[in-house]
Amino acid sequence: MMDLNTKIFLKINSLSGKSKLLDSFGRAGAEWVVVAMLGWYIASDLVVRMPDKRLVFLPLVFFGVAWIIGWLINLLIGLSVREPRPYINNPQTKLLFKPLMSWKTFPSDHSMSAFLIFFMACIFDFPGAWALLPMALWVVWGRVYAGLHYPLDVLGGLGVAAFVAALAYCLMNLLNI
Repeated sequence: MMDLNTKIFLKINSLSGKSKLLDSFGRAGAEWVVVAMLGWYIASDLVVRMPDKRLVFLPLVFFGVAWIIGWLINLLIGLSVREPRPYINNPQTKLLFKPLMSWKTFPSDHSMSAFLIFFMACIFDFPGAWALLPMALWVVWGRVYAGLHYPLDVLGGLGVAAFVAALAYCLMNLLNI
């Protein structure tokens, strides 16, 4: 009997290969949108805080440290869960591209990164930060559509991002930043 997570994955992934436009949209979300989000974060920081060169590095350093902590949490969870990518367990999966590694799927590093960028932009009150939310959702949808993650994998990445962003927010309040 197939679990709900796998059923949802297969339903979304079954759309792959039917439309070049949708495949391009899904692959962009799965691979490149998170890079655009990071570029937006850095550019927003530079525009908003550039007059004070000392403050310009604060959002960059906080994001960098938060991302490293999030990635380490993802790695530790991944090592303990050891869930392989969906295409290994489900031969009917349609892959849009081959990922660099196949041993870990939970939690998703890409969704953690995308939502962490969104949360940190909100914490630092960057103008237009809410525009990053649809982009983060595009990333998580693209990861499932491309055959790389189950829905719970991307939700796990969201959870890790929320946890790490909450820690960063608490630390900033503690330090009166």
